[in-house]
Amino acid sequence: MTGRGGRKATWPPPDQDKSITKDPNARYRVLGYQLPLNAATELGFRKQNEFFPFEKYPSANPIRWHGTPATLRERDTIAVLDKLTDKPDWERKVYDDGILGKWREECKQMGEFMRIAGRGEGFSDAMFDYCAAELRDYASISKTHGFVPAIDATATVYKSDVIIPEAVKDALRLAAKPLEDVSDPDWHPGSNGTVLDLVHPSLFPLLYGRSRILLHETVPLKRCVEYTGRGEIIPQPSEDDIEFAEYDRPPRSPGQPMHPEAAYSARFQWLPCEVAFRGTDGAEIVSYINNLHPGKHSALYDVLGQVISKVVPMWNKCLKATSSTRAIERIDGAKASYTEPKPPSEEVDRLVDQQTGPRERGMPMPVRRRHAEDEWVQANRVLIQPEPNKYDHRPFRRGGGTIDLREGFRSQGLQVIVKLANIHLTPGKTAYDGGSWHIEGSLNEHICASALYYYDSENITDSHLSFREAMDIEGVDRKHYDQDDWGHLEKLYGHRVEPFRLADPSRPGHRKIVALFLVDPYVRIPSTINVPPQRKDWWQESALAAESRFGELPPELIENVVRNVEDFPIDLEEAKQLRLELMEERKVFVAAADAKLREDTFSFCEH
Repeated sequence: MTGRGGRKATWPPPDQDKSITKDPNARYRVLGYQLPLNAATELGFRKQNEFFPFEKYPSANPIRWHGTPATLRERDTIAVLDKLTDKPDWERKVYDDGILGKWREECKQMGEFMRIAGRGEGFSDAMFDYCAAELRDYASISKTHGFVPAIDATATVYKSDVIIPEAVKDALRLAAKPLEDVSDPDWHPGSNGTVLDLVHPSLFPLLYGRSRILLHETVPLKRCVEYTGRGEIIPQPSEDDIEFAEYDRPPRSPGQPMHPEAAYSARFQWLPCEVAFRGTDGAEIVSYINNLHPGKHSALYDVLGQVISKVVPMWNKCLKATSSTRAIERIDGAKASYTEPKPPSEEVDRLVDQQTGPRERGMPMPVRRRHAEDEWVQANRVLIQPEPNKYDHRPFRRGGGTIDLREGFRSQGLQVIVKLANIHLTPGKTAYDGGSWHIEGSLNEHICASALYYYDSENITDSHLSFREAMDIEGVDRKHYDQDDWGHLEKLYGHRVEPFRLADPSRPGHRKIVALFLVDPYVRIPSTINVPPQRKDWWQESALAAESRFGELPPELIENVVRNVEDFPIDLEEAKQLRLELMEERKVFVAAADAKLREDTFSFCEH
């Protein structure tokens, strides 16, 4: 590796596990440090450039990605597939003609399925036949892999109730408990005391112009706190480094801050940990998780590594879907047509009488009657809904080859951002209002896929995740979850948590969540392998525990010394203020992205 100033560095160091590095003959360079912050996207996510010869995975950013629109009937079909695969023992029932007959009638009568699906124009026998065929493919997928699609369209969301073994779930509950039993819980800002942050990447993130990064060495997991304060300050990115061509903006005025709606942040980046592959199916976290002390919570590190190892196959399938932009089209909207009813002569006479404008009055009567006939037909014609295409019985139904993160990235491993949070409800706070539509992270993190594991729920009503994606409108006007649920979603979808409440309002209830965000493995960003811990409380504890005379000082003098350590490391009070600033910055971006998504509307002109 060649660093700044032409200095040669050894990568990996002799005592560092090679499984977290790139090819030892290649240079290890990270975005925002040895490379421009926007090096991976400045030419577009489907183009190659001098830094990245590979095609990167796309993002849910509506400025950069648009999915293929689906008809309402197809949305109904997807919703029915999702609902049916939530039923107990569905893999067996899809081969039982009697049960399929009951499900068919429920769909046709717009029963429980359509309350979920929404706004279609009725569920036909052909639609259900298609669903039954696809469900049998899903049953085969479930038997082989342990998970099935929840949404399979332009992008894909997978789900599973079984990929995490009971023993791992129990170990996760036990290992997370010390984070819950604290004297000063960290309630997420704006959650009204309902969302408890156990581990959150917005606390003590990378701060451009302030955080330190190591060039010639790496941060060891067990001794990470000893490295606090080491390294050189990571530079503040220039405005050119946070721009990319797809985002048109007016030029800044002198003194005006960098564009607040920029998809890149000039201030913050969430810090991922490094994950190494072990053996044929294992994974190990080999650098510290930001805000999770590796000495105090080693058991949680172990169990989170097991969870990551179980989700890698889901990421493989989901990213395989991303490798092809060809959408699954179950129902071709171009096949829709209309009846052409013949207008009654008395209706034509009535409409002609209503033509009061001077231009209309000046037309010959045959022309006026033809206009009236067209007006009546437009108002009274009936849409003939398109039926599904022939089902092709292709498992996963996506081309583009196989993606295997374990084999393809075994040498350098993965970068994963970790979050743990609990939603707590009480008789005094009986409802969770749900989240807002959002995309996880900014382009700084290059998140290409996410995984959500709901590992513990008690005394709450059914809760759901909703998804949406930006739609490609080009050509549109020319066409004629339960406890133990594991959800994996591509970053092509924005999502939100829907509201839920206490099932029994006289007792407390909760939902506990692990969220894992996969950094695009084709790029590398600063991580906890080269950014030492930034927490003053960790540093203080380490200094007091060390064999030095610092711990022998009177408590009031120790407190005075710690208080007067300026700038770095960062104390908790300042970190919480910086978290608010990060949240506000990303709120502005989410609003800009939402506005961009909403402006992509269309109208149908009937001629």
